[in-house]
Amino acid sequence: MRRLLWLTPVVFLFVIAGIGLFRARPQAELGSPGPSFSLPTLEDPDERLSLADLRGKPAVLNFWASWCEPCRAEAAVLARGAREHRKDIEFLGIAILDGRQSALEFIEEFEVPYGSVRDARGIVAKRYGVTGVPETVFVDPRGNVAGSYIGAIDQATLDRLLDDLLDLEPGELLRITGRGETRPVP
Repeated sequence: MRRLLWLTPVVFLFVIAGIGLFRARPQAELGSPGPSFSLPTLEDPDERLSLADLRGKPAVLNFWASWCEPCRAEAAVLARGAREHRKDIEFLGIAILDGRQSALEFIEEFEVPYGSVRDARGIVAKRYGVTGVPETVFVDPRGNVAGSYIGAIDQATLDRLLDDLLDLEPGELLRITGRGETRPVP
């Protein structure tokens, strides 16, 4: 009997690892459908937005946090891009690991013209493979991930990527080079 007792912790570890693997979600892959989500809006936590709500137009998903300095640096860039392309591209801010009030103050301070949702525990960010903020994911009109830009994006890069996003043929991906400053997600 005592000989079998040492097996108990080993079996326990295998069970925990198996559960973790079973529950793990694949990260967003380029050219594949973006992981679905439904998150509460910052303006009204009883209202929810999902990736499906954005289908039909190309979309820009910006993962950010009010405590992130590079996010503050790129806020005006994204706001301008959203204003210039409001008729043909959907923008959505996804505040991760952030308090609702802090996030609301951020969007007011930077006059963000598009909707934002709150990913309080960072679950959606993990499903998209986000490791730091800011990170911007570009989605084609069919809901497939067309590209991802890591770090704060500058105006020239955003303008080029938005133009390319509008010109994508089905199955094409964005050519993204370089990266901006980022902060790790805890």
